[in-house]
Amino acid sequence: MFSCIIIGMKTVIWDFNGTIIDDAALSLQIENEMRHKRGMMKDISLDEYRELFCFPVINYYYKVGYTFENETYEDISVEYNAQYDALFHTCDLMDGFMDKIQESINKGFQNVILSASLHDALINQCRQLHIDHLFTEILGIDNRLAGSKIDMAKKWMKNAEVKPEDCLYIGDTTHDKETADALGIDHCILVATGHQSYRVLKDVTDHVVHTLKEVEL
Repeated sequence: MFSCIIIGMKTVIWDFNGTIIDDAALSLQIENEMRHKRGMMKDISLDEYRELFCFPVINYYYKVGYTFENETYEDISVEYNAQYDALFHTCDLMDGFMDKIQESINKGFQNVILSASLHDALINQCRQLHIDHLFTEILGIDNRLAGSKIDMAKKWMKNAEVKPEDCLYIGDTTHDKETADALGIDHCILVATGHQSYRVLKDVTDHVVHTLKEVEL
């Protein structure tokens, strides 16, 4: 059930992982541990990770050495997600997030999370971080295989009667730009402190900043 949205108000749509939550290092830690377990002993650095990470996520796994001959992508996802959930408490909010969302609230904007995280887990994580009250809507997907956010976002936009010209989309990956484009949102800013590098993000848009502090609302 989508909650009521005030029509005409500017909406800031936030990605979660790598945008609000600083979790790229945790993701990499888990990835390296999983690769070691499978005999792929060379660590991937954070810079390398940000260059290699891509969507669909299965393509990233191929890049870092998985063949899926003896296990499925689903098996890998379940293992990764279990470790991520167990270690989520070690993550911090992204530097500059609290100041930026407070600025958004002070300007009278509504704030929405749109994430490829499982919805119930996303709600719980926002509560753990004590940020759930800052958002009009918290939207997560209904599976754990890092599926597209686009269909869910389109449904939300239609039901909430939010116009794309009234939105600013803030994310950290090329998929966030794809999602914004699919929603007709021209004002999309990508922040290069998450899961993809500045160079990778610059390949899809000129609207890339190094930190959240540089985002202009």
